[in-house]
Amino acid sequence: MGEKRAYKARKPGGGRKKLKPEYDAGKNLKEQMDAAVVLYEEECSLQDIADALNLNPIKVRKLLITAGVYESEVAEKVQDTFEEYRETQDYKTAILSTANTLQLSKASVTSYLPYKKGVYFPGTADKEKISVGAERQRRYRAMKRWRADPRKTQLPVKRQRPKKRNWKSGYVG
Repeated sequence: MGEKRAYKARKPGGGRKKLKPEYDAGKNLKEQMDAAVVLYEEECSLQDIADALNLNPIKVRKLLITAGVYESEVAEKVQDTFEEYRETQDYKTAILSTANTLQLSKASVTSYLPYKKGVYFPGTADKEKISVGAERQRRYRAMKRWRADPRKTQLPVKRQRPKKRNWKSGYVG
């Protein structure tokens, strides 16, 4: 009665196929960081680099901090204070503590810290460069704008899914 069932071991690489196998946040971050570093080493201003890469100057600064080439008193102070708090606090609390200590906003503190996961792209970025989730959000926001005023905005183009085949009749549709 109390027999144990033997389960087959899972195959590596199984599961749902990635919708965007070519998407790589780390690679995108490295590409942008490398481009920003090259321009920064040519003594371009943050604004010039931002204009060249079609980014916000604060994002450029964060890229340069992540690359380890940007130096300023404020950046050093924020990073040192944050690291001190991080020894005893979680990430979010350490940011809030740093903001309180240095009398800065939370956004300002995070802008002086290196990227931890990946880089976010502006709304003008190519669909190939953004994640599936970001693409879904864009479509959602476009639909929301369209529903508010269908005359002003154009409907977003939906991603094409493969047609399903009816296993009995062979009908594709």
